Amino acid sequence: MTIPLIELADVEQLASAFQDLDFNDPERRAVLLTAGSADVQAAPGSGKTTLLAAKLLLLAQKWPHPNRGVCVLSHTNVARDEISKRLSQTAIGSRLLSYPHFVGTIHAFVNQFLALPLLRSDGHAVDVIDNDIFATRAVAALPYKYTLNGWVKNNPHQGPSAISTLRYEGPDLQLGWEDGNLPAAGTPSHAQAKQLKDELAAKGIFRHEDMFAYAARLLKRVPDVPKLVSLRFPLVLIDEMQDTSWTQEELLNQLFDKTVVMQRYGDRNQRILSSSKDAGKLTFPRDGCLHVTTTKRFTENIASAVRAVQEYGEPIAASAGDGTQPPMLILYDTGSAPRVIEHFGRLILATLPDTILQTGVVKAVCARKQSDANQPAGRHLGDYWPAYTTSTTTRTGEESIFRLLSDHPEMGVAAMNLNRRVRDVRRAILLCLRAAGSQAVKGVRDASGLMRHLESLGFETAPIRILCRRLTIGRGHSASAAAWASTLDVLYDGLISLFPPGFFRDAFHALPIFELPLVGTVAAQSSNECVVTHDGRSVCIHIGTTASVKGETHVATLVLEAYGGQSRKFDLQTALTNICDGTPISKKASELVRGQYRNLYVAMSRPRHFLCLAMNKERIEPGKVEALLAKGWAISEISVEPVPELTSASLKQ
Repeated sequence: MTIPLIELADVEQLASAFQDLDFNDPERRAVLLTAGSADVQAAPGSGKTTLLAAKLLLLAQKWPHPNRGVCVLSHTNVARDEISKRLSQTAIGSRLLSYPHFVGTIHAFVNQFLALPLLRSDGHAVDVIDNDIFATRAVAALPYKYTLNGWVKNNPHQGPSAISTLRYEGPDLQLGWEDGNLPAAGTPSHAQAKQLKDELAAKGIFRHEDMFAYAARLLKRVPDVPKLVSLRFPLVLIDEMQDTSWTQEELLNQLFDKTVVMQRYGDRNQRILSSSKDAGKLTFPRDGCLHVTTTKRFTENIASAVRAVQEYGEPIAASAGDGTQPPMLILYDTGSAPRVIEHFGRLILATLPDTILQTGVVKAVCARKQSDANQPAGRHLGDYWPAYTTSTTTRTGEESIFRLLSDHPEMGVAAMNLNRRVRDVRRAILLCLRAAGSQAVKGVRDASGLMRHLESLGFETAPIRILCRRLTIGRGHSASAAAWASTLDVLYDGLISLFPPGFFRDAFHALPIFELPLVGTVAAQSSNECVVTHDGRSVCIHIGTTASVKGETHVATLVLEAYGGQSRKFDLQTALTNICDGTPISKKASELVRGQYRNLYVAMSRPRHFLCLAMNKERIEPGKVEALLAKGWAISEISVEPVPELTSASLKQ
């Protein structure tokens, strides 16, 4: 099939629809005009996703087929939402958001067209597809597998990670794991691990990777599927291709035949989400790929720092000037690590006006969630934010309604995006109805479709919508045990019409999902946000892993140093020489160290206005501070005793 050709005259139409991107640039024009299969290696902030959306808009104007569509795959919801938002702004672009086209994540595509149809046809129910939920349920079930549990306890550096990441691999659903290790097949421990995985699958609890195994199973069972899928989607555009694992790439190669035009967009320097297993087989980007090297996100002062940790391709170039806010290094002593994030917040309030803060989010990120390394502070997120929570489950391994409904620190203090809050409230309501045995939600997997499902069954949803609103904007649900009991009453009264006959209030209060999470008490719970207030102004700093901010743009980003357990190196300590001297990564660097540099590259390329790094002063080598100052950096040192003054070159708390 011939794909519609985009010509130079078509590109001129984009100026009004995409005013934030200059299509006169030769690199971007080359991407738009390419009609055949190709790879595009694009720098962070280069407008890669916007460029893809622009190309889709032009294709939509010329697409001639009523029953054959364009398939657009991404790895992040951020990229998917950006593409959908751009397309929905015009009537022509909106055509690509419905049949016969597909715009969504690669996981959503595999679920919709391959894995879930197979599971349903085989009579298997799906409760949840979520890596974190699977991990907590697997760990909760581990003590009942005595032999396996004993082996895991004796192998603390390998076993727990393997249990948390158990997955199916290949069409025969062989047992595998993403991290760690387990004994070989044929051993009692391996057999119990397979039992544990199968038992969770029987309950409908899966990891995202499992769906690719079921997809491969479908292809083996029905060999004509690739022919049908290729006929339906003659053009495939893939965003964030660098995050595609070999399992996923191999499946895509099997699914789309040679008649399909495939264009892949990504940045190999940001390859941090795909497993290292079989990484050498990955083909992105192929030789002769197109390059987009200029970033629109940040100015040269940040670009020079990002180039210092860049591993592959043409050096990233800034299209704007030097900027007004220099990058900054925060130095802290071991005992002051928990004060770093708050200190960063004070620096933000001292340097950025509200007109800038209101344009986006501020985040503090670290490459590692946790570590048991015997090293001074600066190893993982817990060193900087001891209340950092990774568990969202109760003692029985169930999802915690308490976590979903707990107040976020910025509520009533700083501007807050309610999208996540609404999502959590809807999920909590769905879990309540499931736990109570309500037949009204049988078969409902995604809380976003709960209201439509109930309306299709003839239920009156107005009381539930009122309940959602009350829980979303209300505060103090978890302030005390009495407040929590009152919240449960609100839930019961709002959902009572959907409960089974004879299901009374006491039974509702006793449901396991209402137990407190594994960590702490009601008063000690905390979200992963830090709200800093000074002189009547506030800023909310969101705290998370580097992987969690993939594809995002921030107003300001704090990059917290981390310790690589396998590399046995601190990332910022290792990279500081490159940052100070402008030298590239050593050719002798191991793959583990290169992986740390890629994490730094992702984290350091997020901010528009302010980049800040933080590392333990015990690990900074002589002369590095002077070298950074000479390059125009600012240094902020957190002293043992708080000092209120803020100075321009060396800001001390």
